[in-house]
Amino acid sequence: MFIKKYAGIDIGSNAARLIIKDLHPAENNKYILKKRVYIRLPLRIGNDVFSGGYIGEEKLFEFIKAMDIFKDILNYYNVTEFKACTTSAVRGASNQKDVLKKIKLITGINIDVIDGHEEANLLYLTNRENLKKKKFYISADLGGGSLQLALFQYKKLIWANAFKTGTLRFLTKTVKQSEIDALENKVVELRFKYPGIEMMGSGGNINKISKMIGKKNVTFNDMKKLYDQLNEISYIDRIMKFSLKEDRADVIVIALRLYMRILKLSGCEYVIVPKTGLADGIIRSLFLKDYGLKKLKF
Repeated sequence: MFIKKYAGIDIGSNAARLIIKDLHPAENNKYILKKRVYIRLPLRIGNDVFSGGYIGEEKLFEFIKAMDIFKDILNYYNVTEFKACTTSAVRGASNQKDVLKKIKLITGINIDVIDGHEEANLLYLTNRENLKKKKFYISADLGGGSLQLALFQYKKLIWANAFKTGTLRFLTKTVKQSEIDALENKVVELRFKYPGIEMMGSGGNINKISKMIGKKNVTFNDMKKLYDQLNEISYIDRIMKFSLKEDRADVIVIALRLYMRILKLSGCEYVIVPKTGLADGIIRSLFLKDYGLKKLKF
């Protein structure tokens, strides 16, 4: 039986991710997108870009190697429908065009640099079925380079902006206070403009936090308890005691602090964590291109 496969590649500031999903037809003209492969590589392009403004030779070599790995996996699974997107770090690299041209030449993978609104729209597509009708949602996707904040309603994406307050920017001490102020002011504005608004979190940081806590609806107190546990021990102990990857152990405390702050400012009781990310949204967009919005049934 032939099963169509879709793949999404998300090249963020902290890591590069590849997800492959199988499309299975189901009863009543519905479809199931079932995850077959998930690979995360700790590329950390943001370390170069946020500190120096460009992607250096060593990091470029790692970048090419990562895309080569992804291409081999795509070929192994005979994936023909895939798309690669990159966000905050590559958007800000002065040598962006040269880097992407070289990667396309060597690996054959074309990488689209997407803006904050397109990033939010892809997240909306993959999270839409988790939204209640007539409700408004703050979507918060925290990566290494930015916190992608958006306003969702069941029928549409209303507003979006990428604030340069990502975890790697805090590590490299390149976050401007004006960005923090703008983020916090927007959260407060949304709180009072849309009473009863709920919050949804996407991406690797909040997905990991949700997994460690063991809940899909994560409260402020849940995060505070985990934050206190992690903040009082060393980086090495976080890796050993909590089985955290090296490139997660140093940013997760920052992520917890940021999510606690915006949750408190929003007045929401908890963050809903559907365990999704940009790569899932890329796959959903490819499916929609094939089947159209009228057949968006899952």
